[in-house]
Amino acid sequence: MDDEEFILKLQQADEEAWRWFVERFVPRMLAYALRHVKSRATAEDIAEDTISRVISSIKGFTYQGIPLDVWVYKIERNALSDYYRQQTGYPMLPFQEFMDVHSTGLLKDPYELAEAADTKAVVHEAIDHLEEPKRSVVRMRLLERRSVREVSFLLSLSESNVKVLLFRALTEVKTMIAGKMGEPDGV
Repeated sequence: MDDEEFILKLQQADEEAWRWFVERFVPRMLAYALRHVKSRATAEDIAEDTISRVISSIKGFTYQGIPLDVWVYKIERNALSDYYRQQTGYPMLPFQEFMDVHSTGLLKDPYELAEAADTKAVVHEAIDHLEEPKRSVVRMRLLERRSVREVSFLLSLSESNVKVLLFRALTEVKTMIAGKMGEPDGV
């Protein structure tokens, strides 16, 4: 069954479709929330809030070729942002941890581990200083490996705007990192 058929069944309150939705999406929701909140109970609350939001808005969803999981991800991202805003007062999620598996998990030498941790900290700091929506574009395109089309949908931006924001963000990050590392701008 394709996404369009599946969405129609969800809109018609088909029990089997909703059961399949829960089996398919809840584990993903929990994993995504746990990457941000570190508490299983809180992650479960966020997943529950996300399911509630999906249920209340599915009837108004119009299929436009964007996969259902992208729409659900957008809802969960909003639920996480709301949770984070309520807990900290900040409007956005903190920048997601990355490079753990790609760098420190593969390195054996303690000096390499220390250098990777330093590099990671500098990169995090540079990206954290980006203004929205540049920060979200970088996260979604490079870390979550979402397509330009998906990022465009999730952030309600045009595809060309996503590309421009990514270019500008990476230019800013490169400049900030070069400054932190004591290197000239062009390196």
